[in-house]
Amino acid sequence: MKNPSPKAFLPCLLATAVATASVNICAAELEEIVVTAQKRAQSLQDVPVTVSALDGEALDKFGVDDLFEVANLVPGMVFSRAPDDGLALTLRGLGTPARTQSFDQSVALFLDGMFVGKGRMYSSAFFDVERMEVIKGTQSTLLGKNTSLGAISIVTQKPGDTLGGFAQVSREFENGGWSLDGAIDIPVSDDLSVRLAAHAVDQDGWVENLATGHDLPADEDLGFRATAVYSPSDSLTITATYQYSDSERLGNGYQYVDNDGYFTDDVLAIIGEADLDDTKTAICPECPSNESFHETNVDSFNLTIEKDFDSLTFTSVSSFATYDMEFYDDFDFGAAFDEVTYVQTGEVVPYSTYFYREEEYDQFSQELRLTSPGGETIDYVAGLFYFKSDWESSEAQHFNTPNFPPVGPTGQIFNGSFTNNFAQKTETWSLFGQATYNISETFRASLGLRYTTEEKDVVFERVQGSLATLWNSVINPPFDAPLSFEDDFVNGNFNLQYDLNEDVMLYASYGLGTKTGGFAESAEVPTADPSLDVSEGGSAVKSEEASTWELGAKMTLLDGSMNLNVALFSTDITDFQETSFQVSGGSAAFLTRNIDVESEGMEIDGQWQVTEALLLSGGVTYADSINADDGSTLAQAPKLTGSLGFLYEAPLPALGLDFSANSFVRYRDDMVSQINETFPSDSLTTWDLTLGLRSPEETWSVNLIMQNLANSRASDFSGPPAGPVGALFGAPTGDQGITSETLNAQRTIKLQARYNF
Repeated sequence: MKNPSPKAFLPCLLATAVATASVNICAAELEEIVVTAQKRAQSLQDVPVTVSALDGEALDKFGVDDLFEVANLVPGMVFSRAPDDGLALTLRGLGTPARTQSFDQSVALFLDGMFVGKGRMYSSAFFDVERMEVIKGTQSTLLGKNTSLGAISIVTQKPGDTLGGFAQVSREFENGGWSLDGAIDIPVSDDLSVRLAAHAVDQDGWVENLATGHDLPADEDLGFRATAVYSPSDSLTITATYQYSDSERLGNGYQYVDNDGYFTDDVLAIIGEADLDDTKTAICPECPSNESFHETNVDSFNLTIEKDFDSLTFTSVSSFATYDMEFYDDFDFGAAFDEVTYVQTGEVVPYSTYFYREEEYDQFSQELRLTSPGGETIDYVAGLFYFKSDWESSEAQHFNTPNFPPVGPTGQIFNGSFTNNFAQKTETWSLFGQATYNISETFRASLGLRYTTEEKDVVFERVQGSLATLWNSVINPPFDAPLSFEDDFVNGNFNLQYDLNEDVMLYASYGLGTKTGGFAESAEVPTADPSLDVSEGGSAVKSEEASTWELGAKMTLLDGSMNLNVALFSTDITDFQETSFQVSGGSAAFLTRNIDVESEGMEIDGQWQVTEALLLSGGVTYADSINADDGSTLAQAPKLTGSLGFLYEAPLPALGLDFSANSFVRYRDDMVSQINETFPSDSLTTWDLTLGLRSPEETWSVNLIMQNLANSRASDFSGPPAGPVGALFGAPTGDQGITSETLNAQRTIKLQARYNF
């Protein structure tokens, strides 16, 4: 540990007042954070991009069970769920809107180097993690496919060379639920080790459905992973990983909210409640247990081979992944028991708007790359990437909304069913390379280029329901069309780095990234010709292109006890792929289009090891993300997000134990969930606190994890309901100010016990 400088001594003195007497209160050096954002191990402070790194211990202490909860720990990141589990994932206010599942994600996910090609798999089981890196900005050269707006890399724990492991159990008291985690390392031989890890969660929700008595959303997750590392020599390592997860979610937290105060409580009670709170009134007779129900099964296998030669390292990453899912979605969000009588047949059906969806998906990817050892005049990475996937989706949309308006023998608008069948095969080839020229000991420049060609072959079919109505024959006409899409492009990154001194690194970076277009499986298609552009009544969407500039400084201050990082950024996207659900007049549809958008702002984050016992950390992101055509705010794009917290660890001599406390206050500005949405989500401030005890040998530990202690609330996602509730009163929905919203996770209090062996 370095002796603190005079400038650092005052904080040490201030900390003395609150530190335990037996603790050395002089500032200590921060531990170095190593990341692999550029396909090689580097100190975080040497990487010329903005990266938020989280280790497995921190994720554990904050009780993070899935990727959605990670957003609470990363300023500038928003991750919400739409009603059908469509992802609303943004970094710096930019990402891929929820709903259209045929869209690729523009923030890519990697699991142990395996590219995860479908957003549905982002919600799979999350456990036994070594570290996570959230990489912001355009990272198209080395990370590649679908990283035009950033990437998330998850690195799981690898087996050790001695027999050992852990068992962990958690009990949630506020809402009800439990979780089990465990892992064991098995050294099979001197050069072969295996790690087996398992995860189980049974968690009740924070919204009570008064119509069914269920606490929603209720989650059940199972996960299993087997990892084998074979190292027959110092120069060769082979890592094989298999992972399985089964995720079930019963119900959702969506409820009606009367934003404009149009209805009295008595009237609104027919369909739900007026206030965003912890109760709802909804029922779906066609759904399991009368609730929305989602089940997703994911299998993945990954094989990584690393071979060191004298002047380079050869890496091969081969992966295969598959998922299947079944979704029932209650899209009227209400509990009205009215019935629809079809004029032409006299058939009586319950008032219920619901969607039923099945998907099957598989992918194969192969990456080969050569990496120089580093520290040379010119360092380089070069490689080849191949990806192939097959996705089949079938979604039946059942609209049953009474008496809106009566239109004679063809039935009512918003009545009738149709099915979207969508089969898509994707094939991608990429060649990439990046070179870093170390001009001097303090100045270096990097240039990377990536050439990609991608083809998509699609069969898009819209099938009319058994009863022909105006809704499924005219407004949403049937069709059956083979479609094809092809694009090729060159992306790249350019970085300049200058070491002002041994503690300050300045950088400037530029990135150009492309996310390919294709066809939107949820587009309205009133022309019955999905090959047309969405602006012409079809389903074709153009590729989107993002260019990002970033200027930043990474600083190590106070004799190594503080890191402070500052970045200014600007991103422009041409033909951004946007989808939103809109209800107006005689139309209710997912409207897809290409628009131009832009985002600019700044980020500040840092850590300060005030004493050996006390660590302060925090960060803030300001991002002004707008539709460049009309200046409107983008979806899931709060202007300001941030967090501030501390970690305190010290021995308790009287008990012979170690004590820890960490706490964070987090803030998210108000935002809209869909572009041009009338009803924004309010700003949200939450406070988390974790208190822990552990044995000095770290054999066992107990943590009390408390999240959102003040029970702060705002809507995580909002929008007009697919079944227009205004139909019950003979008027369009848009005039009444009613929206459906889901409440953010409310207070949880979890007791976690862990034993290491």
